[in-house]
Order: sequence, then C-alpha cells, then structure tokens
Amino acid sequence: MIKSAANGAASRWRVLRERDDVQKGLKFLQYSLLAAIVAYLAYKLTHVGWMEVIGALPESPWFYLFFLLRFLALPISELALYEIVWSRPLVRHFFVFIRKRVYNFAVMGYSGEAFLTLWARRRLGLPHKTILIGVKDNNLLSAFASNAATVVLIIALAVTGGLKAGLDAFPGARWLFALAFISAGTLSLLVMIFRNKLMALPQGVMPRLISVHGGRQALIILLHTAMYASALPGAPVMAWMTFIAMQLVLSRVPFLPNQDIVYLGAALSLAPIVGAPEAAVAGMLVAEAGLSQIFNIAMFFATAHLARTEYGVKAEAKLGAAAALS
Repeated sequence: MIKSAANGAASRWRVLRERDDVQKGLKFLQYSLLAAIVAYLAYKLTHVGWMEVIGALPESPWFYLFFLLRFLALPISELALYEIVWSRPLVRHFFVFIRKRVYNFAVMGYSGEAFLTLWARRRLGLPHKTILIGVKDNNLLSAFASNAATVVLIIALAVTGGLKAGLDAFPGARWLFALAFISAGTLSLLVMIFRNKLMALPQGVMPRLISVHGGRQALIILLHTAMYASALPGAPVMAWMTFIAMQLVLSRVPFLPNQDIVYLGAALSLAPIVGAPEAAVAGMLVAEAGLSQIFNIAMFFATAHLARTEYGVKAEAKLGAAAALS
C-alpha cells in the first residue's frame, strides 16, 4: 500500500511537472532563490571587507587536505555501496561517482541519481528494474543515515546549549531547524518501520549498506570539524558542530540550488559564535565555498568525456534540462 501510494504521488508529480507553467514557475523560483542568496553574500562580505576576507584565507595546508578528503569521501563510499548493490566491480568507473557528486551539489539535489541511472542503463548491462531498485534503495538508506545524523546532532546541540546560535542565525532559521528535525526524525522512523515494504534489497545487503552510510557520515563530520579547527584552532569545537548542523539542516531541503553557496550564506551568520575575527571566519568559509566551486567545475570538465563515451551527449543534455526544471 505504501509503495502504491508513493508511486501514485510520484506519477502525479511527473504529470504536473510536465506542464509549461509549472516548469517556468519552478525555474523562476530556483533562480530567484539563488540570486537572493548571492546578493546576501555580497552584502555580508562587503560589510566585513573584501580585502580583509582575502587576507584572512586559511594558511594551514591541513585545511586544504581535509577539504580534499571530505570531497572524496562521498564518491569513494558510493563506489563501494553500488558494488555491493549491483554485484559489479566499479573501481574503473570511479569518475562516474565524482560526476554524480558534482551534479547533486553544484546543479540540483538528486540530479546525480538521474545521471547514475542513465549511465548504469547504458554501461552495466543490468535489468532496468535492478538499476532502479539499487539507486532508490541506496538513496533511501543514504537519506536515513543523513537524517539520523541531523537528529542526533540537533539533540546534542540542544542538550549542550549550542543550538541557540543556529536558531538565531537568520530569519526563519527556527522554522528551518524545526522542520528539518521533525522531517528527519519522521523519515528515519518510517524507513526503520517500513523498510521491508519500502525496499527490495537482497537478504543481508541492507546491514552492509547502513554500516557504510553511517561510517561515511561520521567520517565527513569528523573531517569537516578538523578542517575548520585547522583554520581557526582556538575556536570551540561546539561552534563547528553548530556550523555542521546548519549544513545538515540545509541538505534536508529538497531540490536546493547549489548547496555550497546556500550554506555559505547561512554560515556567515554564525560567525559571532566562533570567538574569532569576523574576517577570519568569512575568509575560511569563502575558501571552503570557493574550493567547492573550483572542484565542482574542474571535476565536471575532467569527466566530460563521460558525456561522449559512457552514456551519450544527448542523454546528458536531457539530464541537464530535467535537473534545471526539477
């Protein structure tokens, strides 16, 4: 019953999304949101002082090493996850998972899953149903791990008194945190309770996938904290936990355009809790966002050959159009 309801809702959404007025409206809203965030960033950085921010970029090489490791943690773990799900060696296709990450973070949430599905149908010789089940179930477990981490981190901050800064970061932050906590907790419970009805993984596969997803989530939080601490070693660890909680909360917002830029805008509002000069915090966050954009662009072009050899230029054109209108 749950499957039929979910399929019915997905079918209705696809029909609605095909309407020209809906597509134009969604596209307008997405670009408007991104433009507003960029304008806010320009205002905040102008207020701090552009030269001060540039002069405060992190000097520690550890910052950049931890950033690289955090960037690679997702595609490396997904390589292992899909080898388990599809029972195929995928090491030689590692850059497919790099490109999937770029799509999800730089284009639109879940556009990476659409790319991976197109690629797998063309290259792996698996039944279409097997591919869809693998992507769907793996994505559900990934969301479960991320939702569980969001809930645990928000509770930890609430208990230790570190949550108030996040709630006061910007107008609407309280509602955003509340909705993220409720939705993350509810979705985690639903996945746990109805896992046998929602997913169709072979016996024994789900525990292995959950362990990889959970380990990756813990590693990314650890690397993110280490990255910030290496840039501003005197700041309290709890402040960095608040920053990471903000990122997790924002990642719960579906179809968010360019998550790195959105997070930069929100994180700048948290600068006062660090106990360091505002320019130093802004410099660190700008360096993080800039590296994210540079890596995304570089990896997009570095893997551009996939558009020709792995699944076809026309397929990527269709994917790009679908992602822009999702």
